[in-house]
Amino acid sequence: MTPSKNIFAAVLDAFRSPIDCFAAIYEHPKWAVLPYLIAILGPFFLWNSYFGNVDMVWLQQELMTQFVNANQQIEESWLTKEALLAREVIGDIGGRTLCIFVLALWLHLATKGNQYKHSYGKWLAASCFIMLPTVIGDFASYINIMFNSSNILPNAADLNSLNGLIKLPMNNPWASFSATIPLLAPWYIALTYAAITAWTDYDRAKSIVVACLPWLLTLIVWPIMIIAA
Repeated sequence: MTPSKNIFAAVLDAFRSPIDCFAAIYEHPKWAVLPYLIAILGPFFLWNSYFGNVDMVWLQQELMTQFVNANQQIEESWLTKEALLAREVIGDIGGRTLCIFVLALWLHLATKGNQYKHSYGKWLAASCFIMLPTVIGDFASYINIMFNSSNILPNAADLNSLNGLIKLPMNNPWASFSATIPLLAPWYIALTYAAITAWTDYDRAKSIVVACLPWLLTLIVWPIMIIAA
């Protein structure tokens, strides 16, 4: 194991050699600022390209129809290009930031039984690198938008989520669930597993359980809540 030599190498190693990446991040947690910036800047480029290419008249009509069918009221001022762009960008930045903080909290609590004690800040740094594959999802979404000959709704354009594949309408009760489930979850799990094995004395089985459990809970608890509602 050879720790990444600098912040840029650490970002690359998150994809090609995660163990080396996390070995370096343990010593340089402040390096996490770069992957975090990558994660939150991606939505700016993605949604600017989307709203720069979509037919806004078509989009506004589709959104109005879906909200009416769902018996929801919406102001026309909320359907302007600027308002919709802000909603998508802020939603993505807020969602990714929340995911990073919650994942860090989970890892901090789930590894307290480990003999090597790590602060919440260390796990926060690790979580920023764990979420780096979002840049791959953003790039795939950009390609989807630029080379799609037909108009698509925002929640179907984002290939970071399951709904990018199944394309449920926004008024479908399962749309929010499918839009939250990341297609790249296996990659996040693999990076989480790498961080746990690099920083703790947990065996393989326990590391896999800790890495998988938060995503499995999302897959189980949220559908139960939708069905119960």
